[in-house]
Amino acid sequence: MEKSSYIFVGVDPQNDFIDGSLAVDKAEQIIEPINSIADEIRKHDGTVVFTRDWHPEKTPHFDKWPVHCVANTRGADFHKDLNIQSSDIIINKGTGQTDGYSGWEGRSDKGETLESIITPKTPHEKVKVFLGGLATDFCVKSTALDIAEHFKDNRRVTTYLLIDAIRAVGLTPTAEEEALSAMKEAGILAISTEEAKKIIQEAI
Repeated sequence: MEKSSYIFVGVDPQNDFIDGSLAVDKAEQIIEPINSIADEIRKHDGTVVFTRDWHPEKTPHFDKWPVHCVANTRGADFHKDLNIQSSDIIINKGTGQTDGYSGWEGRSDKGETLESIITPKTPHEKVKVFLGGLATDFCVKSTALDIAEHFKDNRRVTTYLLIDAIRAVGLTPTAEEEALSAMKEAGILAISTEEAKKIIQEAI
């Protein structure tokens, strides 16, 4: 008998990306939809994952960007209104001398990775992955594309982008649209958090 499993990956909902050194416009608006989908997934015994930039004080990454999300500083903390539970998995990325845009590169304190979390555990398990966070044109895109690439030949894994739970940096006028197009071309399905909740609820 087929079984569906649900995973939410919240990419970098951290202070420096919301009201700090690399603040994304209207980023605080993603917190409510993220909390909503995370609660729904927990109700159905799913897995909630949050990634975070966890940079050292000195890294070549800061040659490209203002200093941000340095480990154990306020800027690296998750937003105060984000509802995180003890059962949630926190994945650290950018911990060394790399950019660490993609959550795929990170790992939790227990060594968990997105690969180990998402990979179906039985031959009959279908996994639905829902993505939100910051920023659409950088870490969300990188994480989503890595997931899509790794599981492109596995029809039991479906990846969804929650369009009301993301915001873009927008360094260029077309950056956000280009990121969304790249994710669509990779087979990632763009839906709202309410649509995602219906997918979960109707599968019961």
